[in-house]
Amino acid sequence: MSAISDLDWEEVREHYDLRYSIHKQLLDLMKQGKRSEFVELLLGVSDPNGNYSAVEHGLGPHILSENTNAVYRVWDLAGQFRSLKTAHEVPKLIRQARLEYLQIGVGSEASCMLNPRVCWVANARTIWTQLVIKHADDFEKADMELRLYRDADSTSEMNYAIWTELHAELATSMTRIAEEGDQLARKAGVAAGSLTYLWADCIANALYAGYYE
Repeated sequence: MSAISDLDWEEVREHYDLRYSIHKQLLDLMKQGKRSEFVELLLGVSDPNGNYSAVEHGLGPHILSENTNAVYRVWDLAGQFRSLKTAHEVPKLIRQARLEYLQIGVGSEASCMLNPRVCWVANARTIWTQLVIKHADDFEKADMELRLYRDADSTSEMNYAIWTELHAELATSMTRIAEEGDQLARKAGVAAGSLTYLWADCIANALYAGYYE
């Protein structure tokens, strides 16, 4: 039996629908050229459902206040995320943007909210879920390994390289989680989410919340 077998799939679907609505709002704001509203939503400032990674550590306001021309620079980065054909470019684009407080967790979640068929989230929740799979559903081992990554200096070159590698590894695990979630949801009489990596993120959130919260 998989670690995600006992999830409440109706709750997962409700969460997916909420995040899907945010995805659509972001695309509408981008199309309308409403930069400030768009960036505030993308960073979870106007609505925490826009970016859990930013909200968890209160990073959105710091990104906006402590970077020169922050709105325009985040807007530009978002446009690059939206046009990606492969998510493996995400860490490089984040690095090149050189925005203080916007690291792989916040940036990858933004990329997923804008381009969820291509880009996945690499934050504490998805990485922990990947570690649960890696350790054959041993939650304690996954918890211990996650602490090593979270306790490291997030600004160091070495730690950025580690998170870049973790981001790459999630391509396989998030695809697998989405596919398994499809089967389990349908078995429970619930329609699976159609946007692969947004669906996978909602599953990872549910598993993480069930363990930590």
